Amino acid sequence: MIVSNSGPLIHLAKVGSIGLLKELFGKVIIPHEVRLEVVDRGKDEGMADAFLIESEIENGWIVTDQSNNNKIKEIASSAGIDIGEVAAIMLARRKKCPVLIDDLAARRFAAGLGLEVVGSIGVLIRSAKLQKISKNEALEALDKLARVMWLSVDVYEDARKVIEGLAWTK
Repeated sequence: MIVSNSGPLIHLAKVGSIGLLKELFGKVIIPHEVRLEVVDRGKDEGMADAFLIESEIENGWIVTDQSNNNKIKEIASSAGIDIGEVAAIMLARRKKCPVLIDDLAARRFAAGLGLEVVGSIGVLIRSAKLQKISKNEALEALDKLARVMWLSVDVYEDARKVIEGLAWTK
């Protein structure tokens, strides 16, 4: 089980790798705020990934948590991160599970609270390590990710080296 923010769901859906979340974590929980951003607003804007994510919610392995934390806006404002990120972090903290976030400031905030933080690239690396996908598939997905989300050259190159350096037994 993992709690996710909007970014990784959108990024992994856009590169055709959202199913890796089910393989790695079984269940993905998203706060209501994330569902509004990813599915409702995404569909209003005609984003294909919003329809794909909604179908996975209907399949039952992405679950929306309806609980309400009235301090989310206040925390987001003081921490300088988005409401959806705070909602995901606080939900992960309450559920005592990892949180899936790509934004650096939000990742640092979550880590500062003692949470295990995973990002879109981490999902690809973990999937390749566990041989859910081949190294070539992971490298292709990394290249696609670099086209749908901002990655620094250093982060991209480091991820590429990690994937290329994985031992492969198949």
